[in-house]
Amino acid sequence: MDVKQVLANRCPIRETVEIINRKWAVILLWDMFNGYEHFNEFKEINSQLSSNVLSDTLKFLMDEKLVEKISVKSNTKYILTSKGRSLNKILYELGVYGIQSGEYDDCREEIKEYFKEIFEIS
Repeated sequence: MDVKQVLANRCPIRETVEIINRKWAVILLWDMFNGYEHFNEFKEINSQLSSNVLSDTLKFLMDEKLVEKISVKSNTKYILTSKGRSLNKILYELGVYGIQSGEYDDCREEIKEYFKEIFEIS
């Protein structure tokens, strides 16, 4: 098997980037790792996010099997699937990369520990 040829036709890195590159997708995944589950919570903490874009992004994440929608009576919540949770290491590394700037000098280690906790990194 010619691995280069396989990867030229179908690249797993490109496929993953296409998923997480979707506008608001990573932010909503981050929110879910932080314990947010409800549509209105996502709207409240992301005030620039329109309801239509939020709906479309949640549907996209569900289509990708990263998020599951659970409705009980009039209570609807969105939770990460095991596939969605498997992005924990990617999101952790994005966060660690993001705290390298000088703005986080006084709290870098605390944030890194928080990331380890919510992303379940040992």
